[in-house]
Amino acid sequence: MRQLTDELIFYKEIFMNSSLYLELSKEELRKLISETLNTDINSAKLLTGGLFNTTYYIDTMKYGSVVLRAGPVNRHLLLPFEHSLMQAEQLVYKLCREAQVPVSEILFMDTSKRIIDCDYMIVRYIPSVPMNEAVLCSDNNSQICRDIGAATAKMHSITHSHFGRIVDVENGKGFSKWSDCLLHELNQWERLSKSTSLFSDAEYIKIRRTFENSIPFLDKIQTPSLVHTDLWKGNVLICFNSDIPEFAAIIDADRAMWGDPDVEFSSINWTHSEPTFWEGYGKALKQDFGSRIRRTIYTLLWSLLDAYVYLQEYNQPENANERKIKALHQIDILSTLLHIK
Repeated sequence: MRQLTDELIFYKEIFMNSSLYLELSKEELRKLISETLNTDINSAKLLTGGLFNTTYYIDTMKYGSVVLRAGPVNRHLLLPFEHSLMQAEQLVYKLCREAQVPVSEILFMDTSKRIIDCDYMIVRYIPSVPMNEAVLCSDNNSQICRDIGAATAKMHSITHSHFGRIVDVENGKGFSKWSDCLLHELNQWERLSKSTSLFSDAEYIKIRRTFENSIPFLDKIQTPSLVHTDLWKGNVLICFNSDIPEFAAIIDADRAMWGDPDVEFSSINWTHSEPTFWEGYGKALKQDFGSRIRRTIYTLLWSLLDAYVYLQEYNQPENANERKIKALHQIDILSTLLHIK
């Protein structure tokens, strides 16, 4: 086997605090690439920025550049849907490719935990930078946002008969009502969150009351659409292969679900200030009362999930508290709009 040289560089960053993160040894990397892709490694380096997965950029003899994502350890800390994220991502990419949405190309995925004690995925490397790191002039940014809007519309045009997390629905555990789906998410969060001291008993009661008062608005959503749920600029790739930068792909769709497209535009709202995104999307962001209620509920739920994740999975109590404050602020907004006492 070809010797793995000193080009295997491990970068130590703040994500090392994460309870889910664990570096692979050089020998584990060699064995994994050899057995799954039947090739050797020229060089590898640990990529920064991850808290959930441990990610490597690897130059291989046979396939060129690939990206390896190794799933989390300490899986007892995970939210229930997080146990099947890679299976979900594989299903989502298949649907997106059929709809001509540019996404990552998966070369191999393994959830058997035979070679290493975690799920892992190998995708073909896309020469690009995340949009949040790209320096774009106004004209280029406008065109790229237009293209992202068009791709997002194609994704949202993919529909299903049931609401829910991708793998749950695939396994026949979806919901016919959108409110039942979100209350299920709330129940799962509450069961884990109550083992922490992040929220008080009174706050849990207030959270549940807010959701229950929102049910009539949630059930106005009748069609489950494919929603990424984590479409921040870091999950949009921009390539610079020509003189003009171009939108390359949407990545990290492992947290996608069948739901309301407006989930995409709630807690992550950079698109609100990009007019050309909506030109590409084909319609404007809805501003009616019901839509605003629903987007606030989604922001509340995702803030609750994030608060737990930052506290228990990532060991970042300050970020967890920020998400708690954000969640309580959404409750105040909804209490005013819905006249909840």
